Amino acid sequence: MYSFQTLITKIQSSKPIDFGDLFNASLNLFKKVWVQGLLLQLLSVIIMLPFIILFYMPYFNMVLENSSNGVMDSVALSQALIDEYGASLVWIYLLMLAVSVVSSLLYLGFYKIIKAIDHGNSVVISDFFYFFKAPNVGKALGLLLAYLGITILAALLCLFPLIYAIVPLLFMLPVFVYNTHLSNLEIIKLAFSLGHKKWGLTFLTLILNSILLYVVILVTCGLGSLFFSFFLYLPQYIIYKKVIGFETPESAFQELDS
Repeated sequence: MYSFQTLITKIQSSKPIDFGDLFNASLNLFKKVWVQGLLLQLLSVIIMLPFIILFYMPYFNMVLENSSNGVMDSVALSQALIDEYGASLVWIYLLMLAVSVVSSLLYLGFYKIIKAIDHGNSVVISDFFYFFKAPNVGKALGLLLAYLGITILAALLCLFPLIYAIVPLLFMLPVFVYNTHLSNLEIIKLAFSLGHKKWGLTFLTLILNSILLYVVILVTCGLGSLFFSFFLYLPQYIIYKKVIGFETPESAFQELDS
């Protein structure tokens, strides 16, 4: 396992990455992990569905109760929502936070699976839940809370700090997964160091891939999100592999292109 200072040195001395090579490597990796990516989306839907039903069912009931002759009484509905949810907004936000945490823990497991498949190792479905178990879950939850805090702070500081922070935050998950021996503070510093070093490339890749995903979702009437949403997370793995690498001899792009 690399030490914190070794990782910082690797980031600072890293060479530029070509956008075309990054995109091609991401596509080649997508071909290897698309089944696991689909499973990730399905697991997310299955796990979150009860929370979604619990959240929206009272609202649908209110809509039905405040509709007569097919016409909805918007005033009565608004008052009913205030009476029903006004005193329980904290619980709603906590429910949304719980859903977000569960999704993030699944993506941590997905990054572990990506590395295993990229190195030719076998994986099982239980690998998705690797970070739901002790001792990793406590540290992972602490990092996710830090992630949330940084996001809120950047948003409060206005638009530009949030735009800058988006890229380092993208690297927090893979940096944590591949360096669990480090403290959360060191992981955050590494993520920001890597994000700062490769900010332009990562941001451009995120924008273009998001546009591509949006087009795919439109063309497939939403079905494409199940198959392609996780593609947004692959460039971060490629960049991490190229800049920092792992402790086994490998070429960041040659293995993916083979």
